Amino acid sequence: MDYSARLDHHQLQSLEKRRLVADLVLTYRIIFGLIDLNVSDYFTLQSWSGCSVTTRGNPYKLCVNHCRINVRKHF
Repeated sequence: MDYSARLDHHQLQSLEKRRLVADLVLTYRIIFGLIDLNVSDYFTLQSWSGCSVTTRGNPYKLCVNHCRINVRKHF
C-alpha cells in the first residue's frame, strides 16, 4: 500500500499539509498576541510603514518583502 492510499485509509492528512496548518496556526497566534512574541520580529504588516500597498478590509495583511538576489530570497 502506498503513502497516499494509507492516508486515505486512515483518514489522515499528509505531512506537508500538517506542517502547513501548524505554520498557519502559529502565525495566527503570533499576530493576534496569543503567544508572547513580538510580531515585528517575524512579520511586517501592511498597515505599518514600509509597505507600498494599502490595505482594505483588515489591518492584518502581511507585507511581502521583495529582494533582488537569490541568496536572500531562499534564506
